[in-house]
Amino acid sequence: MPYVALAHAGRIHYAERGERRPGRPSAVLIHGAGASSAIWMMVLARVARAGHAVAIDLPGHGPSTDGATLDGGQGLTLARYRDAVGELAATLCLGPSLLVGHSLGALVAIDAAHAWPDKVRGLVLCAAAPRQGVNPDLARILRDEPHGAIAWLAENALSPRAKPAVRRGFVAAGEATPADVTRADFEIVAAADLTARLDAVACPVTWLDGADDRLVSPPAGRKGELVTLPDVGHLIPIEAPAAVADAVTAALAK
Repeated sequence: MPYVALAHAGRIHYAERGERRPGRPSAVLIHGAGASSAIWMMVLARVARAGHAVAIDLPGHGPSTDGATLDGGQGLTLARYRDAVGELAATLCLGPSLLVGHSLGALVAIDAAHAWPDKVRGLVLCAAAPRQGVNPDLARILRDEPHGAIAWLAENALSPRAKPAVRRGFVAAGEATPADVTRADFEIVAAADLTARLDAVACPVTWLDGADDRLVSPPAGRKGELVTLPDVGHLIPIEAPAAVADAVTAALAK
């Protein structure tokens, strides 16, 4: 498993698939709240047939350290996640890249595209909105019984048509994330409103929405390509990996 020690983000784990190709950017995949790079495994396998992709474990997620002793110990924030993505891309010499974000990861991608417009070639945003909010029932569970959050998400974030194996796999992966990290992630989501930053982004944007998503409601008037996936909930990377890979592959070819 590849790791890299970053000056500001700490020891970061990432998954890498495919080969760099002349004239094509790399794709950087950013997971959502309480998740890890594991959510992208099926997407990575497909994207690797056409290009190069890297999936980061954000600070405090998966095998990555939280970097709490760095940068004055500011904790987990949207800015820290954004900077970890940028620092990893720079360390790996990826150059201008396609950012692919799921939910919280989409907020990270939007923030990065706004901060570094010359470094982001495009965005593929899954189950996303510039202002997402947090379901009140989930917010209560995160506050009062945080270890129950993954079970709640398995019940409510997946499409009712999701296969039992998908549900079990999500629970197993989610239980590996510390409860305090998951709670911090959703606090970031609850506080974020990137509408103005998204309006200033000039790169191409593709939105992938799950028709059965009960956590994020797509706002009207979004710029870019809009794709709605039937029988898919909020967890698009594991419910519809082929559709995500197709969108990423198409964006890499532009």
